[in-house]
Amino acid sequence: MGDGFAVTVELSSVNRKQFDATLWLPKEWLSFEARLLGLLRTGVSRGAVKGLVTVRPLSGADAAAALEARLRTVREAAERLGLKGEPTVSDLAALAAAAPEPPPPAPTEPVWETVAAAARDALEGLLATRQAEGGRIAEDLRGRLGGLRAIHAQIAALAPTLPPLWQETLRKRLAELLPAGATLDAGTLEREAALFADRCDVSEELTRLASHFAHAEKLLAGEAPGGRPLDFLCQELNREANTIGSKCAGTEIPRLVLAFKTLLETFREQVQNLE
Repeated sequence: MGDGFAVTVELSSVNRKQFDATLWLPKEWLSFEARLLGLLRTGVSRGAVKGLVTVRPLSGADAAAALEARLRTVREAAERLGLKGEPTVSDLAALAAAAPEPPPPAPTEPVWETVAAAARDALEGLLATRQAEGGRIAEDLRGRLGGLRAIHAQIAALAPTLPPLWQETLRKRLAELLPAGATLDAGTLEREAALFADRCDVSEELTRLASHFAHAEKLLAGEAPGGRPLDFLCQELNREANTIGSKCAGTEIPRLVLAFKTLLETFREQVQNLE
């Protein structure tokens, strides 16, 4: 409230990667826009915020006096025209609705303090709503992260079985291709198996994935906004998954990688809803 007027600030927000704000103010108060944007930035770092600032007269007595003056004018005009009759409640309501709104007060520093106080109250309510929604989203993300961990465990269990499996497959193919009575060179077979084991070794990628999972859990449990760091982590998780898939082409692991990336995409979409 100010001297003879009341200010209302309404705020709403939707998801967006960066901070963006659109404000509607009385034209007399456009000089307050930059200061309002700065106030909003103190509470919101990510998202599209819409704000509406309205002002209305605070004194009912002033509004009643203005309505009486308009009614006298209407009665005087009716007398001059020779019209008779008394106004009804509906007539008074229509007259009040048609009354022009008084202009807002000049944008002085005391007026700004009133506007800023209303904006802080609105921002506090907006942040409380966003906090509650963020808690629900974080819980959903933990569930999806658990699914990614489960696929990671399947890949980790399957990876060590690939070299001996490939060695046995190679031995059988060579036996089929070699002439009858020919023997396999065990040393050559072992060297090929060792080269394959080196090429399909994904232990480093699996370790980095586990580290990223732990970091994501920490961000979800923290108080600071984690949307941007989680978005970056999604890129890192996707990169490691791609490397694993390319190293283990022709095995069962690429199918698991596809499932991992599909779930990761839903995780990343939900991350966009976090600040």
